[in-house]
Amino acid sequence: MNKQTPSKIEPIRLTPEHSYPGLVLLVSIILFAAAVEMVLQGITEAWFLVGLLGLAVFASLMTILPGACYLEINEKGLKVVSRFRETDYLWSQIERIGIFEVGIIRRIGIDLNKSYRGPERVPEYMKPASGYHVTLPLMKGLELEELLAILERCLKAEPEAPTSEPESP
Repeated sequence: MNKQTPSKIEPIRLTPEHSYPGLVLLVSIILFAAAVEMVLQGITEAWFLVGLLGLAVFASLMTILPGACYLEINEKGLKVVSRFRETDYLWSQIERIGIFEVGIIRRIGIDLNKSYRGPERVPEYMKPASGYHVTLPLMKGLELEELLAILERCLKAEPEAPTSEPESP
């Protein structure tokens, strides 16, 4: 059995649930095709719909493509990749992690402390309705409580103390 010590965190890579973006993609493609048909019939106002729905198709694809979105948990912290853009949060920069609920939406939120200098850290009065600086998407194969338990365990883990003794030859 592989025992994990508190100071050693094995890297975990999780991908978000693709059901919602997949549904948005399907509906957007159908409506995009209908808008193109309207343009072909001579309705010039439909060009607006073609552009708008084309952006919806593009945005959905940018979420579903392999490697576009994932969460990586390692001993240094979290790496959140969203639409191919990477953001790293060190464990020392995370103040608290919890589950929040806004209406019918339940997600995991992350609060960052003052050592994090990125744009996500905003004053208390400017935080989103969730009350957290960062919101994680639903992850495939994990319930929110399971992911929260993993994140809290990693947040509480102490990093290994560096040894000051030189290695013998």
